[in-house]
Amino acid sequence: MIHTDLSRILIVDTETTGLGKTDEILQLSVIDGLGNVLWDRYYRPLNHTSWYYAQKVNHISPEFVADKPNIAEDSAEIISLFREYELVLGYNTKFDLRMLANNIQQFNELEINSEDVHNLYRKYETENLMPHLEKHDLGSVSSFLGFVTEENESMHNSLTDVKATLFIYKKILQVLSN
Repeated sequence: MIHTDLSRILIVDTETTGLGKTDEILQLSVIDGLGNVLWDRYYRPLNHTSWYYAQKVNHISPEFVADKPNIAEDSAEIISLFREYELVLGYNTKFDLRMLANNIQQFNELEINSEDVHNLYRKYETENLMPHLEKHDLGSVSSFLGFVTEENESMHNSLTDVKATLFIYKKILQVLSN
């Protein structure tokens, strides 16, 4: 589903302690389709004291989040935010929404329309509307299309990742409007 009213879109990304059902959110970032930062917070997990492999990727240490709140403390605000928008985008959106549902019980009650920008890119790549790439991870695709991180930003920080996801989505919209 291509949604062109960017003001009605949320872009979400999480950084987590791992990929499993019991893993926890360490960082949640959400922007709207206009690029406004609506949420960017770090969280202390309740059940994990270390996450060696995830930390190698996201660079979020147990010490860094030790004094942060648990995501449950923000659950009502997060749910309220997601209720306000028509479409949720991400890069591997199912993972981020699953992590939110696993970490915030009431999140399961939301009816969310979502789309995966990674899948959209692959679809339009197959239709020869987007460039064919060998690697399709967020960093490779966004970089190839011209996304540049700001100073002190890096991929696998959820705020940078939502910005890169929106950048790719806008490039897809650009190609489709021609």
